[in-house]
Amino acid sequence: MKSAQGHGNQQMGVLVLLVMLVVVTFIGPAVERLRAQLLLGEDIGRRSGVGRIGRGLLFMLVNLLTSSVSFTLVAGWFIVSARNLTYPIWGWASYPTPAWGGPSPAGAVALHFAAGVVAFFFGPLVIVGVTNWQVRVARSIVGNG
Repeated sequence: MKSAQGHGNQQMGVLVLLVMLVVVTFIGPAVERLRAQLLLGEDIGRRSGVGRIGRGLLFMLVNLLTSSVSFTLVAGWFIVSARNLTYPIWGWASYPTPAWGGPSPAGAVALHFAAGVVAFFFGPLVIVGVTNWQVRVARSIVGNG
């Protein structure tokens, strides 16, 4: 009895996945065009002609990659900036004795803080570059080229 129920759940999971793929393939490009217009002021346009399903699937896969890279960069920028810029406040606690094997505690705190400053100011430039890359990808696959 238990295995029949598990098999039914697997079939339902596959069906839900297929429905999600179809929905994302058809409405994903339109949502991306709207998002680019509202958030970035970019008009991607709409590509006419055949191959809508193929372009939608390609866009879904490529957009998954570019969105993952973008999310990772934004989350990493936030974490590194917050951790390292606040390191002078809490970083001293991890250096109770000078025999921990590295530079002086003041040097370690200064190095972490400097890395936080670099990340805070240059991270957004990288994120903007990745966002521009996402716009170019969307324009080339589902936009008017």
